[in-house]
Amino acid sequence: MNVKLHKDHPWIHYLLLLFGVLCISWSAILVKLADVSGFGSGFYRLFFGTLGIIPVWLYFKKPITDLRGIKVAIICGVLFACDIALWNTSIMLSKASISTLLANLAPVWVGIGALLFMKEKPNRIFWIGTAISIFGVTIIIGLNQILEANLNLGNGLAIVASMFYGAYLITVRKGRNTLDTFSFTAISMISSTVVLGLICLFTSTPLWGFRNHSWLALIALGLVPQLLGWLAINQALGHISPTIASVSLLSQTVFTAIFSVLLLGEILTFHEIGGAVVVLVGIYLVNKRK
Repeated sequence: MNVKLHKDHPWIHYLLLLFGVLCISWSAILVKLADVSGFGSGFYRLFFGTLGIIPVWLYFKKPITDLRGIKVAIICGVLFACDIALWNTSIMLSKASISTLLANLAPVWVGIGALLFMKEKPNRIFWIGTAISIFGVTIIIGLNQILEANLNLGNGLAIVASMFYGAYLITVRKGRNTLDTFSFTAISMISSTVVLGLICLFTSTPLWGFRNHSWLALIALGLVPQLLGWLAINQALGHISPTIASVSLLSQTVFTAIFSVLLLGEILTFHEIGGAVVVLVGIYLVNKRK
């Protein structure tokens, strides 16, 4: 796809972002189907994703002349690995629903980061849309579960994970300015795999002896959400503001709920459907001017 096509058809990047969101929406379902430890599923998500990206990267590889871009990609890999590690740990220490809500605070940190470290200053519509979307996620999870929950270590880890996720989204924009998508994704995923591998080694996390269906789910986790999903999102982030993308990524909550109905036989309640609509309204407001 040439540069002129990018400029004449900016909607292509939004379609790529949508495709990426659809892919990463399978993450929670595949982790649930794998039924292994959080660190283990996180490691194999990156490991199999890296195995998938390396041959593609070598085939499409462009000359890399910017060492700064490589450093940024490595930093992004570390940030993403920390996000996964903290997020999975928070689920084990707290209610998954509460951790999900707290992890979706990422757009807030992206907005603050853009305000402090980037020239992009989020406008009032961004903050309104973000608040509406997060409120929609709250409705989907359930107000009762949130009100009844007490803040604990797991909740704190989920909040810190959302900060790492927000930092990743902002940093990706910097790295994508100097590296092509395949090089950036490959380098950052290799970095993430190494970091998560060290975490698993340090915590003595079991990495073998799984059942066949667990291996299939882990391979799918690496190839669909990680490889296809983040390739598309990283490409889109080279052209779409991270503040807009961070809110748009909240729609994965909606798609995960839909996919759960189709694959796991879960039933959507009235408040979950209503919450999904609210999430989409908030995302529409943030993207309206685009």
